[in-house]
Amino acid sequence: MISDRCACVRYSFAVVCLFLSLPYLNAQKSRDKKTENLTTIQFAAPFHDFGTVVEGQKVSQTFAFTNTGEQALVIKEVRTTCGCTVPEYPKEAVLPGESGEINVTFNTGGKRGQQLKLIRVMANTDPSETVLQLAGEVKVKKKKNKSKG
Repeated sequence: MISDRCACVRYSFAVVCLFLSLPYLNAQKSRDKKTENLTTIQFAAPFHDFGTVVEGQKVSQTFAFTNTGEQALVIKEVRTTCGCTVPEYPKEAVLPGESGEINVTFNTGGKRGQQLKLIRVMANTDPSETVLQLAGEVKVKKKKNKSKG
């Protein structure tokens, strides 16, 4: 009688343990599925100093990258710190081993002094966000003196 009761308790314990581990097993499968499509991205130069420019100039920079992973690279979005910085990026997938470019144009109109623009690249990579930087100094545009005469 006692051995039947022990067997029943052991059986119940095993069922409860199995039941409690199901969410973990499903979460692990979901995590594995999410990581199976991830790849890696390598930028030739993630930072560019455009030097000193006069206010009102537009400064452009091309950030070259390579898909160094084993899956197709999909850039989902590229965000900038303000509307003065406009990115252009490939909308189609970049195959493993292939390269691409992100072109960024910074309009210095209304800007003065040291500038640091962050460009956030969201893609199917780990980590999912890569930050590029565009920096430099914007000098005030000198006004022309109109002499009377």
